[in-house]
Amino acid sequence: MEFPEDFKNKQFAKGSLLIANPVLPDPNFSRTVILLCDHNDQGSFGLVINRSAQLKATDLFSGINILKSYNEKVYIGGPVSQSMVFYLYRSSGDVVDLDKVCPGVYLGSNLDILESLYLDIENPEENIRFYLGYSGWSSGQLDREMEQNSWLIQTANEQFIFLDSEKMIWPNAVNSLGEKYQYLTKAPVNPQWN
Repeated sequence: MEFPEDFKNKQFAKGSLLIANPVLPDPNFSRTVILLCDHNDQGSFGLVINRSAQLKATDLFSGINILKSYNEKVYIGGPVSQSMVFYLYRSSGDVVDLDKVCPGVYLGSNLDILESLYLDIENPEENIRFYLGYSGWSSGQLDREMEQNSWLIQTANEQFIFLDSEKMIWPNAVNSLGEKYQYLTKAPVNPQWN
């Protein structure tokens, strides 16, 4: 699928959203939006922000007292190491112990740090999300996928990451790129269905 000319040479880095081309053949990434949490010469790391798991946080954190009242969805961050837990935390202030991914959004994986922060989190149901696993690329792999037009790029912001409806994250992210990209939201999941 060909993208508008202004897409070519678009830069991506930590804090970018990778928006899956609607005809991306890998079912792990079909119509996903990935928050790129790190990107350097050695590779890239991100979290799929619009795929929920079939369990709630109470199932996952039954042994952690402070999280027993948190009864929200858990998301699938990607196909790599799904036994690892990551979290994204929305905060208007700086959070020294976590990694800032984009303005107002911080990444963590240490549950001890989370426990120390949790009591100060206003509305945790709205301001924290948990992810199982991650999406990873070896050195140069994501660059090659970009050359194949596998991903659209948008600057990340907390509104996309913490949108109430996960089903709306992908179309909203595509539509945020402008009118000339909106046709992508109508593309069939399988181009052979066209």
